[in-house]
Amino acid sequence: MILRPYGMVIEGTLELGLEVVIEDGVIQQMRPHTGVPDQYILSPAFINAHSHLEYRGLMGKIDEPEYSGWIREITRLKKEQSPDQIRADCLLAAQENRATGVAYLMEHSDRPFAGAAMRAVGLDGVIFQEVITFLEHEAPAEKLKLVEKNAEISRRDFGGPVYLNPHAYQTVDRDTLRLIASARNPISIHVAETRHENAFTRDGSGPIGDFYRANNVPFEPTGKSVLASLNDLGLVHEKTQLVHCCALEDDDIDIIVRQGATVAHCPRSNTRLQCPPAPIRELLDAGVNVGLGLDSAASSGPIDMFAEMRAAIQTSLDRGSFVTPEAVWAMATLKEKASPLIRIHVENARSIEDVIERASPDLVDWV
Repeated sequence: MILRPYGMVIEGTLELGLEVVIEDGVIQQMRPHTGVPDQYILSPAFINAHSHLEYRGLMGKIDEPEYSGWIREITRLKKEQSPDQIRADCLLAAQENRATGVAYLMEHSDRPFAGAAMRAVGLDGVIFQEVITFLEHEAPAEKLKLVEKNAEISRRDFGGPVYLNPHAYQTVDRDTLRLIASARNPISIHVAETRHENAFTRDGSGPIGDFYRANNVPFEPTGKSVLASLNDLGLVHEKTQLVHCCALEDDDIDIIVRQGATVAHCPRSNTRLQCPPAPIRELLDAGVNVGLGLDSAASSGPIDMFAEMRAAIQTSLDRGSFVTPEAVWAMATLKEKASPLIRIHVENARSIEDVIERASPDLVDWV
């Protein structure tokens, strides 16, 4: 097979005038055009570094403007959903990920339905079966059994890797966090999405501390940031993905670098929930691998990788620490294993910035 796009994206850079020769599904050669090119861009498929397929049906249904109110409302609405609704939501979200050029998902699941949807649509990836033991802090064993049961369903239906995974420092009891850390499995944990988490771990202040006190849940402040507190529990290591990282403190990036962890950036969700703009330029400059995550449609809106890339660029501009379009595209395609290829039918683009600005899911198809 010879593919003759007018442009190819190679490591985030748009290269014009090249065609590829593919044999047995593998690119064997890249060479200058030998014929008239077709009007599309060829690119590796995208990686959605942080996903919640099961919240697709809640898109546009939560009016709370700030994170604390939003998380309470989504917790309430989840209880009203039927299993059939959740299955349908997962399938629709999986289809929309595929439509926007995503091949690989880092999927967070509270319920056991995402695996079947990913398999049905042909999405590769990993499922992080979320553990939340806030209400079961005194005796979390039964809750862990339920999560493991859901994980077994996910493994059966998905056929790929599924791991028990802590949702966040403030939603899981310390003994369970230590237990999960001791396994040294891959984890993907929400960290420093808001400044409230640092206030809670440092001295127990803020709305998270108030919520603990209102529910008579004991806690011990650590005197440190939430990231440093997780690190002390053994949860920050080379198999850890830290999701959001909006409210990192001065020493946190050094911890991430030292421990070899990665970061998932979710700019549309962060903006929607009034989180601080994440220090992505500083993380990249420090050598941290940063991926781009679409999070959930309930916070990010329509499943659209190009909209997410535009938001990543805009967030960096607003913050005064510019992340180039090329770097953002690389974040969206960051993965070690071989990737499938997509066509993006944007005509006459001359830069990655132009492609990002003009592309949309309806302009994507698959090689």
